Amino acid sequence: MNGDHTWPLRTLPLGALAVFDAAARHRNMVRAATELGMTQSAVSRRIRALEEQLHEQLFKRGPRGLMLTEAGDLLADYVNRGLGELATGLHRLGQPKKRTTIAVTASRTFALRVLAPQISSFVRRHPWVSLRIDSHRYTTSLERSDVDVAIRLGTGNWTDGVVLPLSRERLVPVCTPSIAMAAQSMNLGDFLRGQILLHYAERPHWVDWLRTAGIDPSLAEHGPRFGETALALAAAEAGQGIAIARSIHVRQALADGKLAVPAPISIEDGLAYYMVATEAALRRTTVQAFVAWCQSEFADGSSLPAEA
Repeated sequence: MNGDHTWPLRTLPLGALAVFDAAARHRNMVRAATELGMTQSAVSRRIRALEEQLHEQLFKRGPRGLMLTEAGDLLADYVNRGLGELATGLHRLGQPKKRTTIAVTASRTFALRVLAPQISSFVRRHPWVSLRIDSHRYTTSLERSDVDVAIRLGTGNWTDGVVLPLSRERLVPVCTPSIAMAAQSMNLGDFLRGQILLHYAERPHWVDWLRTAGIDPSLAEHGPRFGETALALAAAEAGQGIAIARSIHVRQALADGKLAVPAPISIEDGLAYYMVATEAALRRTTVQAFVAWCQSEFADGSSLPAEA
């Protein structure tokens, strides 16, 4: 079709397109008229009017009936698919809403401490959506899985999907309020020497934090090391010592008074949380809704209580 013409949706001749679709499928005006309950002359008039509006010839008459021109063949493909989608949508309006599933993957710590405590907020807004949340120790490839949205911690340089920033992160020490209260009346270094430091084994968070605080980093040589941040935080909430935590992991616990910050010093390690999804997944309205909900709920994950 002539590329000089762009048709706004409100001016599309939908009735004529339906007539054209029938004629294109049957390649015969009489059979198209019979299907549509119209006269053959009425079908011909609608086709001619459509050709005049589009400034394109859509059919040629051949010895065996109608033949589509190049423009007609192109239009027929789009019209057939478009009318099919419209018919499906109209049919579904009268059907009970079918539940749709969104598959989400995140680290165990994020799933436990961030998603799980807030998930009812999403469910109440979108009761027809079934969420499947999986936690994995390592990054799951979107290209080799059925995951719709992956929530990842890193620098955002993944190539298997569209990367959407979620939450900038700061790292802070956390412990029970009773332990934090004891820190207020002591020199910070002396206080920490008398405490058990709880470590995430894969990152030197305590070393980096102690250096920032001007305290001998050799203190970080002591204390149990956990393979997951969630385990270190569980120990901190049980009063077993002080852990270093990402702000988003402890925001709710700090607000609820389960944890407190013993020293008003926080650091960054250059990592942030992102959502990653394929372009196909992001075209689904339910996935768009989940992404928007996450951004609304968690985008301020770097915020900390006033004392931090």
